[in-house]
Amino acid sequence: MRVEAQNISKTFGEVQALKDLSFVIEKGKALGLLGRNGAGKTTAIRILLGILPSDTGKVLVDNKKLSFDENAFGYLPEERGLYLKYTVKSQLMHFASLYGMKKKEALNSIEYWLEKFEISEYLNKKVETLSKGNKQKIQLIVAVMHDPEVIILDEPFSGLDPVNVELFKTVIRELLAKGKTLIFSSHRMADVEEFCDDIIMLKKGETILQGNLDKIKEDYGIKGLVVEGEEKVQDFLKELGFEALEFKKGSYRVNLKDLEKGKELLRKITNTDLDIRGFYFERPSLNDIFIERLGD
Repeated sequence: MRVEAQNISKTFGEVQALKDLSFVIEKGKALGLLGRNGAGKTTAIRILLGILPSDTGKVLVDNKKLSFDENAFGYLPEERGLYLKYTVKSQLMHFASLYGMKKKEALNSIEYWLEKFEISEYLNKKVETLSKGNKQKIQLIVAVMHDPEVIILDEPFSGLDPVNVELFKTVIRELLAKGKTLIFSSHRMADVEEFCDDIIMLKKGETILQGNLDKIKEDYGIKGLVVEGEEKVQDFLKELGFEALEFKKGSYRVNLKDLEKGKELLRKITNTDLDIRGFYFERPSLNDIFIERLGD
């Protein structure tokens, strides 16, 4: 399902929560919605879900104006919303009824997802007795059990241990492989890099960076040159006036932001008799870019 936002704006009193937000997400792709707290991410998500009207602009789903269909969207909110006194089964059956799922369809879906998340034994346990990680699993099941085409994940890895993070990632990869459209909001930049094709970075409601993630990183140039070789490589780099740090045995890193200077340095190194095993230019990570653009 293709999702498009056209010049979405929203104001609360004198506060501009969102200004002219525009993007397109194609079927089977993931968009990273990034920004610090208060940047406008939650407002954008609520407008996409039809919970909040925009002041201007529109949202198109498959080129048609958004008419909210709860069966087309799945949402994992940052603020979890489970009924703690319910059993897991009654909790999930409640949401299934809201989605209009038939009883047999709902039970089959519940069985499938509980097994997928390795928590089948908790079917008749009260939600309040579950660990934080298992509550998170139930919350994600609520978001996907009705097989929605568009899934919005807001801080999906919050509170998870490394094993469950990997389990969640496996599920996300499978959803993308099935052609689901994902909107991904997280402060874990490495996870955004792993899943998202495009990003939007918001600051006080305004888009300050947008586009294909690989292209953005390429446009940012380099942040260093790494040379792998004998110990004399470090001495040679120092002779040329560069501080070369050995960050792992036999690998020496020079801080550089100018690609042409990096290429010239590389030519000098490779024209010596030094034993060079390899080299590469380091590109900035999304975390580096996030801090540079939003770390004021």
